Amino acid sequence: MDRHGSVFLGTILIGIGGIFLLRALDVWSDDVSTWPGVLIVIGVAIFIDQILKGEGVSWFAPLLLIGLGGFFLLRDIEAIDSDFLVPGLLIVAGVLVIASSARNRPVRSDVIDVPLDSARRARIKIDHGGGELRVGSLALGSRSLCTGSGYGLEQRVKRSGDRIDVSLRQTHRSWMRVRGRSFVVDLVPGIDIELELNTGATDTRVDLESLTVSSLQLKTGASSTRVVVPQQGHTRAEVDAGAASVAVVVPEGVAARISADTGLAEVKVDTQRFPRMGGVYESPDYELAVDRLDLRIKGGVASFTVS
Repeated sequence: MDRHGSVFLGTILIGIGGIFLLRALDVWSDDVSTWPGVLIVIGVAIFIDQILKGEGVSWFAPLLLIGLGGFFLLRDIEAIDSDFLVPGLLIVAGVLVIASSARNRPVRSDVIDVPLDSARRARIKIDHGGGELRVGSLALGSRSLCTGSGYGLEQRVKRSGDRIDVSLRQTHRSWMRVRGRSFVVDLVPGIDIELELNTGATDTRVDLESLTVSSLQLKTGASSTRVVVPQQGHTRAEVDAGAASVAVVVPEGVAARISADTGLAEVKVDTQRFPRMGGVYESPDYELAVDRLDLRIKGGVASFTVS
């Protein structure tokens, strides 16, 4: 049994033991059923277990059990009668709806600091309408998954096991008010990251060299964008640009395969490092390389360079 399972079982044993202790002390009358108290204990145990797991807390099950147990306990001690059952259930349901809404509401903040906790994988989505966007890396061993700053940010964080999903969004109204300020995000090295960037009229600088990014999706509009891809691992990247200038920098020692699906876009690739082979540009050692980039370029009237 793992640590969380032990806490869950321990909470139930303590709660039920407490009920029987109260009965032995005649504090809990023999005329009052014990099962409502057991419902309350189970609800509390579920709530504590979810908190200790470090995942998003679901209020529904614990509040329902605690609410039902509390109602029947009050009924048994004749504090209320059965006519209050339906109103009581409606009140509990309303509380659950409000709690769920509050739990899923994005957090507005100018500061980003998402704890890493036990996460080993992360999916990070960044939406930025305009201005400057800077994405970099934290020090190895950082206790934060990502830190940074911006204005009027909406943050959503969802945890599931060793995976964490983070959405960082700067609203249209926010970036229109502070076009000159930067949106800065630094990510932790050493864990697998899936990164999605959606930008508008931005000056974007993304340095992923020291990170492990298995998937990179970049969609940008009328922007100037420079991306340094990871030094280590296998990165699958897709860049979709409109009227933009996009530069992709591949660190030395990283093999690459580059394919382009463009209309009027201009594509310039360093053919000394990545010779053209049919419809793609590919490093001679691509198939055997451990550290490699699989890059797909899509665009309209954009300008792309890969070096």
